[in-house]
Amino acid sequence: MPRRDKFKIYGDLLSALYYQSSAEKIVLTQIQVKINVPFDRLKTYITEIKELGLIEDENSLKLTEKGIQYLRMYKKILDFMKRMGLEYR
Repeated sequence: MPRRDKFKIYGDLLSALYYQSSAEKIVLTQIQVKINVPFDRLKTYITEIKELGLIEDENSLKLTEKGIQYLRMYKKILDFMKRMGLEYR
């Protein structure tokens, strides 16, 4: 797997959290496997997105409005790049 930048990792993490938000309890190991990062780095990324205001807190992992907005823009950028024939991994 090619090396990903934080923009991609944050997008993948927020997407996974968004789709797991309907679950009664979010299991970090499931998120870890889904976005393919080591557990210690996952915890670091969660702390970082919390500090950026993209999630409410490190326990509930619920996306804030800012987090949802980031996710929307992330998907728009990926869609634009795809339409332009660019591949972003």
